[in-house]
Amino acid sequence: MSLATLNGASVTRARVHVPAWGRWWFDLDLAEPVEQNGAAALVVAGQAMAGTIMSGGAANGRAAYRAVGGKGGWGRTLPAKPYNDDGGVRLRTVLGDAAAEVGETIADVPNTLLGPHYARPNAPASELLNLLAPQNWYVDFAGVTRIGQRAATTYKGTAPRVRVDTLAQVIDLAVDSIAGLVPGVQVDGKRPATDVHFHLDPKRLTASVYYAATPLTRSLEAQRRILEALDPRARYRGTFEYRVVTQSGERLNLQPVYAASKMPDLANVPVRLAPGVKAQHLLGSLVMVAFADADPSRPYVFAGDAADAPGWQPLTLEIGGPATMGIAYQGSAVQAGPFSGAVTLGSARFKVSPV
Repeated sequence: MSLATLNGASVTRARVHVPAWGRWWFDLDLAEPVEQNGAAALVVAGQAMAGTIMSGGAANGRAAYRAVGGKGGWGRTLPAKPYNDDGGVRLRTVLGDAAAEVGETIADVPNTLLGPHYARPNAPASELLNLLAPQNWYVDFAGVTRIGQRAATTYKGTAPRVRVDTLAQVIDLAVDSIAGLVPGVQVDGKRPATDVHFHLDPKRLTASVYYAATPLTRSLEAQRRILEALDPRARYRGTFEYRVVTQSGERLNLQPVYAASKMPDLANVPVRLAPGVKAQHLLGSLVMVAFADADPSRPYVFAGDAADAPGWQPLTLEIGGPATMGIAYQGSAVQAGPFSGAVTLGSARFKVSPV
């Protein structure tokens, strides 16, 4: 019997990422090339998770999918909408309307007053949540979006610790049950978890618990501030993994994969791939982000998802533009330009040749 299933089909490999706030995601491979779409009922070690398939499919004797917790609606763009109420526009009304429009279920919304007027922006629905409940919302395993912080709990299981990395602030557990292992859990007296990552392979099921850093002493905090003053851009010299929320033209709206990174959501980020190449990215796909000259106002995407990830190929891949070298689509091809060659997307190969 498989340790995990998707809509009843056996899963051979799976990666589930559960952040402290926002939506949880999972990538998986099926034992058989079964076509799946729409609702995703995932069961991992007895834990049921309700989500929606965002990308993937069956090809070449295998099937792989990427899905998101809930109905997949928080990535949709909401139109601008004005609210007026002399008695006060309520948070519950604004978020309740947004959830209904994108097909999500929301709970635990406080009756907070936003004032007599509120103008909802034309933006992805998740951006509205981030504006009105910053880092204070999450999607639970039942697919319900909840406003508030996850509860603090203590892990009481006896799973073997296969890695304890104090530098990366992560503890890996070899588990046969994932019950209770969600952000907020404390393992071995560490700070509450910010992210929990489950990885299933043919050998075992591993839970990686990323915990928050221990507060610095007054002396170390003073030193940190000195170093930050000497090099205020230090944190922007690294690279960070982000997830695609929406695409607008050639720019992406992104959210950090790991809450532990403490990086902000990013809007209208340019994509700088190989010269002459641009793509229509799949929602939920992962990209790598850097900051030009360590300038926090100049983020850019420089790489896409791993080739073995579900839906790693873009919806469209354009080379040089329709008027020069040609453009390839999944399922069809447009011939154009003076260039003759071929482009491969997933299992399909597209020829681009002179008209």
